Amino acid sequence: MDTTASGHPTALWIVRVAALAHLALLLWEGATAGQFMTTNPGGLPLHYLGAFGVHAAAGVQVLAAAWLWWGAGRGPGGARTLLLVSAVAFVLGFPQAAMGSYGPIQAHVPVALLLTGVAVWAAVLAWRRTPASQAS
Repeated sequence: MDTTASGHPTALWIVRVAALAHLALLLWEGATAGQFMTTNPGGLPLHYLGAFGVHAAAGVQVLAAAWLWWGAGRGPGGARTLLLVSAVAFVLGFPQAAMGSYGPIQAHVPVALLLTGVAVWAAVLAWRRTPASQAS
C-alpha cells in the first residue's frame, strides 16, 4: 500500500476494524430488538447496552477516518468521502437511539435501516483497495 497516496496505514486499519465492529453491533441491535419485540423482556437491557457500543464504534470510525483523510492531504477523494459517510452514520445514530427511548417507535425502525445502509456504505468505502486515493 502506498502510504503517501492513502494516508497512514494504521488509520486505514482502525477505520476498517471500526466499520466491521459498527456493522456487527448494528446486527446485535437488530437481534436484541427482535427478542423484546417477541415478548422477551430480557432483550431490552442487551439492546440498550448495545446502543452504547454502536455509538462508540461509530465514534472511533469517524476519528480514524479523519486521521486517514488528514494523512492523505485533506483533499477531495475517497478518504474525504469515507469521513463524510462515517460522520453521517455517527450523527444519525443519536436521533435514531433517542427515537427508540423517547420518540415514536414507528420511526425508530426505519431510521435503523437507514443507519445500517449508511454504515454498510462506510464499510464498503473503508475496504476499497486504497480509499484515500480514489475519487469520490
